[in-house]
Amino acid sequence: MVVKLNELIGTKIMMTDATRKLTIKGETKPYKVARIPLDLCHYNNQNGRIATHISEFIANGNTLNKSDLEEYNNILGEFIYKANPTALDETMNNIDKFDQRVAGVVLNDGRIIDGNRRFTALRKLKDEKGKDIYFEAVILNQEEGIEERDIKRLELNLQHAEEKPVDYDPIDNLVDVYRDLIENKLFTEKEYATNTNKKPSEVTLLMKKAELMVQFLDYINAEGKYYIARDLALDGPLQEMVRILENQFKGIDIRNVLTASHNDKGEIADYLRVRNALFTAIFSKRKLNESDNKGDVTRDIRDMGKFIISTSNREEFLDEFDDVVEEVYEAFQDLDSVDGFKVKEVGQELADVRKEAQDVIDKHIEDSRLVIAKAKPVDLLNKAFDDLKRIEVEQVKRMEFSTEQEFITVFDEVQKKLNELRGALNV
Repeated sequence: MVVKLNELIGTKIMMTDATRKLTIKGETKPYKVARIPLDLCHYNNQNGRIATHISEFIANGNTLNKSDLEEYNNILGEFIYKANPTALDETMNNIDKFDQRVAGVVLNDGRIIDGNRRFTALRKLKDEKGKDIYFEAVILNQEEGIEERDIKRLELNLQHAEEKPVDYDPIDNLVDVYRDLIENKLFTEKEYATNTNKKPSEVTLLMKKAELMVQFLDYINAEGKYYIARDLALDGPLQEMVRILENQFKGIDIRNVLTASHNDKGEIADYLRVRNALFTAIFSKRKLNESDNKGDVTRDIRDMGKFIISTSNREEFLDEFDDVVEEVYEAFQDLDSVDGFKVKEVGQELADVRKEAQDVIDKHIEDSRLVIAKAKPVDLLNKAFDDLKRIEVEQVKRMEFSTEQEFITVFDEVQKKLNELRGALNV
């Protein structure tokens, strides 16, 4: 049975004197706040804060069924709590002391658009106190012309654009971006930037990271298993990958390089080779088990970009690394399905391969560091000579006496240093 909250006003639902300003369809105005029994409301299963938890739940063979709203709310309520236990406990303590201060927003069917944490805190307080507790919220009626796009725009505005921090897990945020901008195309980049109070460049970067996240999950045969990306803490490594790939392949856009519109087959093959090497490095470097002793994978990927991928030795590295990449890729692709447990299992089975990958990466990075260190004196001397060439002889001839004396002092010091360097040469 589908509930209609507006039909219960005056009986189960009471209006308050409070209002909350909302912007819908470009119009900002105050909306009246209602006191709604908790059992008439339910979580939004498209809530970005818990996207990865829901993907993990479904991947484990479970289903979300709204026919039993109490059980449905219990499941998603736990996800809300797990997403940020500290924040939830703080919210619950504040509501217990001072009551609910900020109204939520629900649709006429009871779906919560804003206020999931407050709703969760209220449900926990009801369980603890054993008394009637209500959720105070604005009720929006979709039958009055409010479309799904309007609802999502409002949700983004309330969660991102208001003056409060967004405590999404970075991967949950990427899932939200992927669904809204790439998969479902609900908004343009400009619209999304406006609704989330972000710069267009920030939104572009989020989209590219989201696309790479999806590509990584495809690479390990785990399509749609977003929680794996969360568990592997991919946000930082993906950001470094965006920079590396776009520096290597000038003019490409990660969001469409693998689509039919990109017809340079050679560039696509080269892109995939570098991308897969970086994906394999993430898998090899990332801590998969408690016994692993891995460092900062974001820094490791950054170093790969700086000291391997962007150097003249890139091809030598890729040739040596190809067998490792193929072994990791095939290990995942040979599985019927991949979940978080399988990722750890493959990691254990390929312990020697992962060690080999780390050794190859570390060796090439160290080799490049040595080359750079050896070349540094030449680089510095070239820069110094470039500066010397900017001094015009005619200007030296016309210098005043005091300036000329200062010039001679510095010149003698430079000459002394040059003689010292010349004497250090084994020629």
